[in-house]
Amino acid sequence: MKKLISSLFLALSLFFPFFADTQTSAVSCEGDPNKIVAEVFGRKITEAELHQAVSVDLYELQSNIYELKKRKIEELIGKIVLEKEATRKKISVNELLEREVQRNIKKVSDKDVNNFYEQQKEHLKGTKDQYDERIRNFLQNERYNEAYQKYIERLKNTARAQVYLEKPERPRITLNLTPAPSKGADNAKVKIVEFSDFECPFCGGLTKTLDKVLKKYGHAVNLTFKAFPLSRHPNAPLAHQASLCAHDQGKFWPYHDKLFENQSALQRSDLEKYAQELKLDLTKFKQCLDSGEKFAKLQKELLEGQEAGVRSTPTLFINGKIVVGNVPQEAVEEVINEELAKK
Repeated sequence: MKKLISSLFLALSLFFPFFADTQTSAVSCEGDPNKIVAEVFGRKITEAELHQAVSVDLYELQSNIYELKKRKIEELIGKIVLEKEATRKKISVNELLEREVQRNIKKVSDKDVNNFYEQQKEHLKGTKDQYDERIRNFLQNERYNEAYQKYIERLKNTARAQVYLEKPERPRITLNLTPAPSKGADNAKVKIVEFSDFECPFCGGLTKTLDKVLKKYGHAVNLTFKAFPLSRHPNAPLAHQASLCAHDQGKFWPYHDKLFENQSALQRSDLEKYAQELKLDLTKFKQCLDSGEKFAKLQKELLEGQEAGVRSTPTLFINGKIVVGNVPQEAVEEVINEELAKK
């Protein structure tokens, strides 16, 4: 159903531009808190509540639309500059590509094929001879595409091509959160809330990025960690509870780092070993885990994430603006800089 809705939005936005504009404004507005859109058992649901519930999904749709349009614009620009250059040189586009792209591509060697096979053989079911032709064609196409894109970029620069397509605005989500482990200045201008999963490899990657961000921005940024263990990660729930037990002894962040450094070893015995390595009071730590007292906190954070629109991990909220996935440092800093510029 989600794919069907996404496809519908994409189709409508492409053929009816005003529809895309309508959706963009829907994402950016906050909704009328006095307008009732539904009622059940006497409980009224307002337009503002509805907006909060769908804003993340609408942003995802708008981002898909933006990427599709951007890709098509780039294709159109590429076609125009190629035709213009071919006309200038009084040859066909195919002749132009043969002369400027095809002839400059280095032929794939047997060594290239062998190196590729050796790197990928764990994922291939068969011998090198069975894959030889497919690997050779793949590598040759990769080289052609790379050379083609470089040539197109040169032509676009000469033509001074400009793209004026605007990115969709990230929704700003109002978060209603219980206290959680955080680091950085309490009065920081930028507050980052991270919903994460200790067993998620992408979360482990983003952790390193966030460490760099915090170091770079210093007192301007504060980070709060929230648990959002995914159902396919069986060891994550107990690991999150263990981190909160470590938090009780003032060692959340060192314990947090231990868990991300050892994502494939999160059994109960591993959790106790990390506590011992960090010189926690092991008796109190075990009692905390055995009591299940942190389970309610874990469930509360899961609910908070779901209400905020978290669908996967890692998910960040930077002053309420959502950023999804193990994004590069530049993507995190882009939102931070936007927020700092407003202060």
